Amino acid sequence: MKSEIRKRKIEDSEELAHAIAVVWNTTYKGIVDEDFLIELFENEKHSTERLKNSIKDQPLYYVLVLKNKIIGWIYYTLDSDKYEKAAEIHSLYILKEYQRNGYGKLLYNFAVKEILSNSINKLIIGCLEGNPSNYFYKYLGGKFIGTRLFREKYIENIYLFEL
Repeated sequence: MKSEIRKRKIEDSEELAHAIAVVWNTTYKGIVDEDFLIELFENEKHSTERLKNSIKDQPLYYVLVLKNKIIGWIYYTLDSDKYEKAAEIHSLYILKEYQRNGYGKLLYNFAVKEILSNSINKLIIGCLEGNPSNYFYKYLGGKFIGTRLFREKYIENIYLFEL
C-alpha cells in the first residue's frame, strides 16, 4: 500500500498527540528526563488542544499516512531564527515500527522540494545529542555546525544542508 503525505488537519490532532508521545518515549528514553516522557502521555488531551490551536500558525506541518494511520510527520518553516537565509525542519519523526523503510527520507525530500521552490537553498535541522537520527542527518548530507540548548537543558546538534 502506498503512503500519502498531506497537510495536517485539525481532526488529526488526537492521533498526532498520541503519536508524538509514543515517538518521544521510544526515541528519547535515556536521553531526556523520564518524568518528561511520562508527562507526554498524561498530557495528551492538552497536547491535542495545543495542536488544534496551532494549525493556522504552522502551515508547513505535514503528516505521512499509511493505511489510514499517521506513521510520521514533518514540520518546517521557510525561515530559521537561528541561521540567516535558511529554512528549518523543526520536527521529523517516523514511528519506530516504520523506521528504516525510507519514510524519513521521503518526508525530508518532500520538504526540500518545497523549500527549493521558495528559492531557499539552505536548511537547518537540530537533533538531540544521543538520538540515533544524528547519523541519518549526516547520511543525508548534513554538516555539523554547532550545538544549542533545547529546553535549556539538553544539547542539540545543529546540521546545515546546502541544497
